[in-house]
Amino acid sequence: MKDRFKKPQNSFDISPGMKGFFVTSTRGRERKCALETIDLLEEYTARLYPSLEQEIADDAGGKGNEPQKAGTNDIEDEIAREVAMMKSEKAPKLFRYLPTTIECIVYIKCHKAIDPERLVQFMFADLAKTRQRKTRYTSRLIPAKVTTTSKLDAIVLAANKVAHDLLAEDAEPTTFALVINIRCCDDLKRDEIIKAVAAPLDIKHKVDLKNAKYTLVIEAFKSICTIGLVEDYNALRRFNLQTLFDEKDSTQKEEPTPQPREPSDPTEGKAAE
Repeated sequence: MKDRFKKPQNSFDISPGMKGFFVTSTRGRERKCALETIDLLEEYTARLYPSLEQEIADDAGGKGNEPQKAGTNDIEDEIAREVAMMKSEKAPKLFRYLPTTIECIVYIKCHKAIDPERLVQFMFADLAKTRQRKTRYTSRLIPAKVTTTSKLDAIVLAANKVAHDLLAEDAEPTTFALVINIRCCDDLKRDEIIKAVAAPLDIKHKVDLKNAKYTLVIEAFKSICTIGLVEDYNALRRFNLQTLFDEKDSTQKEEPTPQPREPSDPTEGKAAE
């Protein structure tokens, strides 16, 4: 895992064409945030794409082994080889931390075979059910389906690409919202982005800032802009892990300790269970 952090912290290696995840962290804990977020992403990737690492290894030349006759020893050898590959330093790296040089902002690049939107949606749907705290320094975790330059024309082009299904002629009318954050981009104007990006969506769909089915999240920082489309943004606590977990903790603290008492009638006792 150390090779994920080889680059110096003041480097900026994020470039258009990448895809991954835009993450916000606790101030001064960007590196730790990246580490725990990658662990979380790897956990859910293994569940969503159980054979992905093997497929990537095969594509990279893992199929060059000569065929062997079937047998008990052959099966055991095959299992041993798979275990060795998983432990090997040459195993494919699915995620890589790229510093943004901006406080509280982390970018994690993912392998091209991974769909960031699908992975984040899958992850938060599960965490919303279990409410099991798995991170300490990570706040918002937003898919970067497309990474482009922080220029208005590039952002509009990328947004249309990300929202392709919503812009299709046969798309069913639905609700949408835009979430736009701009950091260290003085020439970029939020109102201009809203007007340009929302225009084609307004033709068929309706804006709903509270309970939109789809939310296009645009995060511009320095010379880069990431864009991702998510479902049920507000219902899933704006994809903020801290909010999701803290809500569970506060609920547990507020629950009163049950006090034994004599029910006034049989139905009252059952209702209290």
